[in-house]
Amino acid sequence: MAQWNLTDRMLYAKLVYYGPALGGKTTNLRVLHNVTDPNERERLVSVNTADDRTLFFDLLPFDLGSVLGYKVALKLYTVPGQVRYDATRRVVLAGADAVVFVADSDPARERDNRQAWDNLLQSMHATRLDPAAVPIQVQFNKRDLPGAASEEAMEAWFGLSPGLGVPAVACEGNGVLETFLAASRLMLERIVAIAEPQTRRTLHAGDLAAQLHASFAPYLARRPETGGAGIAPQSGSAPIVLESSDLLENAVASSVALGAQLADEHGRASRLTREAESLRRLSDTLRSTGASFERDAVLDAALTAAVATLGAAGAGFCTLDAGGHVRLERSAGRDLAPLAQDGGVASLLARMLMGPGPSVADDLDLEVPEAAGITSGLRALAVIPVEPEEHASLVVAMSGPDGAFADVDVRFLATLAGHLAVGLEKVRTYEELRAHRDRLEEVVSARTRSLRKAYDELKSVDAMKDRFLANVSHEMRSPLTVIISAATFLRDYEGDPSERAEMAAGILKASQSLDGLVDGLLRVARLDADDEAELEEVAPADIVADALSAAGAVGHARVLLDPRLAPFPAVPARLARALANLLDNAQKFAPAAEPVELHVSPCLLGRPGGAVAGVAFAVLDRGPGLAEEDAERVFAPFEQGGDPLTGKPAGVGLGLYEARAIARRHGGTVIHLPRPGGGSEFRISIPAEAAVPPIVKEARRA
Repeated sequence: MAQWNLTDRMLYAKLVYYGPALGGKTTNLRVLHNVTDPNERERLVSVNTADDRTLFFDLLPFDLGSVLGYKVALKLYTVPGQVRYDATRRVVLAGADAVVFVADSDPARERDNRQAWDNLLQSMHATRLDPAAVPIQVQFNKRDLPGAASEEAMEAWFGLSPGLGVPAVACEGNGVLETFLAASRLMLERIVAIAEPQTRRTLHAGDLAAQLHASFAPYLARRPETGGAGIAPQSGSAPIVLESSDLLENAVASSVALGAQLADEHGRASRLTREAESLRRLSDTLRSTGASFERDAVLDAALTAAVATLGAAGAGFCTLDAGGHVRLERSAGRDLAPLAQDGGVASLLARMLMGPGPSVADDLDLEVPEAAGITSGLRALAVIPVEPEEHASLVVAMSGPDGAFADVDVRFLATLAGHLAVGLEKVRTYEELRAHRDRLEEVVSARTRSLRKAYDELKSVDAMKDRFLANVSHEMRSPLTVIISAATFLRDYEGDPSERAEMAAGILKASQSLDGLVDGLLRVARLDADDEAELEEVAPADIVADALSAAGAVGHARVLLDPRLAPFPAVPARLARALANLLDNAQKFAPAAEPVELHVSPCLLGRPGGAVAGVAFAVLDRGPGLAEEDAERVFAPFEQGGDPLTGKPAGVGLGLYEARAIARRHGGTVIHLPRPGGGSEFRISIPAEAAVPPIVKEARRA
């Protein structure tokens, strides 16, 4: 009788093929074995007699798949048809959950059929099986015989209602699966009906016939590939041969039990062999990717292992984006991209990817019938989470017509997915380390550039210091030499008073020159300290007058002042000093015969928000001018034209630097322009608008 295993959710059942000798019982089992197990993972166990090699009984372990939430493990038996084996038939029949009676359609065998039918009923009573309760499915075999009895006639032989028999030609494979399907449905309906209430409650509701049809669909689709020519004894499955036909009933029972145990062991060995092969391929995959830090290489190795181990049609690595769309990153075997792009299949994939664990679609034609063109050649689909929080999963598709995922397949894929997750995490860690290394290299490079810049600035400051010392030394030594010489002369000279007066004048002039040098240095030092000087409205003519006086250029400069200019905001003393520096600089380089020119006129100053009105003070000379590369250099502190040791003009090189600094603090600037015909033009441009103070403060911060 059927055995329930509620822990493993397994149902073990027994189906016996009965009928007259040579009616086709063994052929039915061989067709089933050939169609459902072409790779011979399970063996067909046979026991023959020694004298006539008549089949004594056959045993075929059969996995019916998952029906109503339970895995159904079925064992199929045939009984010997000879009358002398009546005790054996009863032993084999005992505990059957359903019977298939294989009738011979040859009219000449009507008597044999009737005797076999009566013997079945007697044997069932003898083994405490109720013919009214235990399902009996009749098969009308050998319908291809010339003059075969009609189905109506055969129904009358057994007292059957019309339409209950299944016509078949077992040697060609026709009707075998249909008979098996009908008997299995009747058997499972009875088993469920008589199950304990607790068992019935654990079963999922549903249409049993539809589920059975779905389980048998791949076998029905494969049937045309097999045919009569494909039915042959299993290779390497030598039958068990009995030495005598005079057997005791308990010996037969022992043989049946041993045969069932042998079948179980064959199934277990087959599963273990398959699991060992899966682990071997997994080990090979881990070895091939262990030293790899490339994401694509890790994915390809895992996908290739899935395809090779399961014989799958294709495998892919899929993710869900923020919009819930399926994205196929990599694939192996058959390209699964069309599945991710088709609306119906993509929706199914999205639901499976969102699931918390592995999920399997056993029949894509039932799940997404509208996508038959896309899923052509495929039957089952499995989605195994790799990174659940990212909705990233391993997707494997099995080929039709009978591709399916056993529990061991799902376990292997789950193990493979776990190793793939570790591999991807390793790749991410490596990428993060590499990115961190690159960032460190960039930081080191930036720090190196910063240090190089600071070093160059230090060198520049050091060079500036050298220039400063050289210039100050030269500029201070000259008046000091005059002062010391004249003072010494005056100390020792007692002659003409006029000569003494001349020497005193020389001392005064040298002292004034030295005072001017010190004053210039102090002014530059006080530039930042004087940032808070107040602006006041001043006329351009006043600035010009103060600058000419400070530069000693009164009467030596040609001034052109635009009378339209109005007073503008400035710090008068400082702006006059800047203009005086330009005049002094021009007088040093201008020829004696060419007076310096000072032009004061309106101008426009460019600003980010647009041009503003301003006042331009342009000092022009006909000196040697400046080379283009020196036009900016001369504005640096302690920079001058000419050789510092020969032909150097007076001063330490702070005049232009001070002038530009003062102009910038007024929101303006100082630029150099080459003058047509030779010479230079230095131009101070100062904003003339009332809203100047913010510009001045901004310039101070800069």
